[in-house]
Amino acid sequence: MGRVEKSQGLAPPSIRKDQRAKLARQIVHKTIPAILASNARARKGSEGSELIVDPGPVGEDADVGGDKKKEKVEDDVVYVKRKGQGRRKVKGGNGDADHEKESKMKGNGNIDRSGFLENDIAGLRASSHLRRRHEPHIRIVTTDTLTAANMLAFPHKHATTSTPISTAPKTTASMKKQNPCILNMASPLRPGGGVLTGATSQEEFLCVRTTLLPSLLDSYYRLPELGGVFTRDVLVFRGPGSLSSAAEELAPLERWWIDVISAGMLRFPELEGGVEGDDGKIRGGRLGRRDRDIAEEKIRAVCRIAKAKRVKKLVLGAWGCGAYGNPVLDIAKAWRKVLAGDVNAAQKKGKGLTPLEQWDFDEIVFAIMNEKMAKEFAGEFGGDVVVERGPGRVESDREEDSGEDEIAEELRTKIEEINGQIEQVWNPELKKRLGIILEGLKKQLKEREGVD
Repeated sequence: MGRVEKSQGLAPPSIRKDQRAKLARQIVHKTIPAILASNARARKGSEGSELIVDPGPVGEDADVGGDKKKEKVEDDVVYVKRKGQGRRKVKGGNGDADHEKESKMKGNGNIDRSGFLENDIAGLRASSHLRRRHEPHIRIVTTDTLTAANMLAFPHKHATTSTPISTAPKTTASMKKQNPCILNMASPLRPGGGVLTGATSQEEFLCVRTTLLPSLLDSYYRLPELGGVFTRDVLVFRGPGSLSSAAEELAPLERWWIDVISAGMLRFPELEGGVEGDDGKIRGGRLGRRDRDIAEEKIRAVCRIAKAKRVKKLVLGAWGCGAYGNPVLDIAKAWRKVLAGDVNAAQKKGKGLTPLEQWDFDEIVFAIMNEKMAKEFAGEFGGDVVVERGPGRVESDREEDSGEDEIAEELRTKIEEINGQIEQVWNPELKKRLGIILEGLKKQLKEREGVD
């Protein structure tokens, strides 16, 4: 039996990339503006995005020794001058009444301990509350970010034998209306990364299927070391399949909503203990102590933003483990540590007790397309989390060369930076050295584009 139809070969990678870039530009410049003009909720969400820099602990996890608490204490303190004692600080504005009460207690010889008892009970309640841990339901699924978010938004559509509806976490009516929130593993240098050049990493994938891109303002960049951009009510108007497929366009009634946190991970960190391959890449290396702490702080900042925005359902990923070269094991360990509420070495150096941060998430899905990477990632979570195969793997534009696209974008950015430096340098020797570096970067970029 032969083929019924003639085999259709794939175009070269460079041609496919140009085709994606053309489709992406059409969506970004025409489709998305038309949607925002006709949909008030999506427009409000896009215009209401906010840049959150270095978020602190949220709610009950906030440092009781912080500035706000200190201001509150100072407001409640008054100075009382007592005979033979000088000026003394007394909490509360009614200093004379407190002094009178104290005198009566001394005169009667009986001390009223009811206040102490109430304080002890309140302290016990507070400590018992801190001991109660809110454990989210964590899953690792080999699928894309939008499919994972759809699984959380519409669980009845994706019930499987491994996660039947009857055993899924219970949700209230108000929680069902809440958007799932996703982590956009963003480029820290430019909005949308290489979306207009045909790149196919996670951020570019999101920016041509949702109304996210207009909310990533140029003024937000470069993204902060800790923190990110929070965008509410991002409209999903395309499915995860190929951009060239008309079937992936969602009808108005089929469109749905997500919230997005856009943040950048470490880029090309120096690895320790690895082996350099023939291609010059380090394999098997691990992050150094300083980079591990930075990765944990970045993850903790994302969790704090999500908690502050009252997120209950969260889609995460193997953040920075693709083109940016972060080891899967280190990033998985950092996620596990932060979600468990542990603190890193930098926090432990502070004086006093450091309370464990707790999160209010009900469901967390790590969406990791690569099955091998997903299994490595799951290994850091022990036997409690197993890798699930995502529903209905569809043909997508995402390719194995997505990492090459991001590296090419990085090279272009460095070339632009050095060009700007050369224009400002007057020293001939320094200008010559910068020129040599520039030529080397251009050569690398040419080789990358030749491969793509």
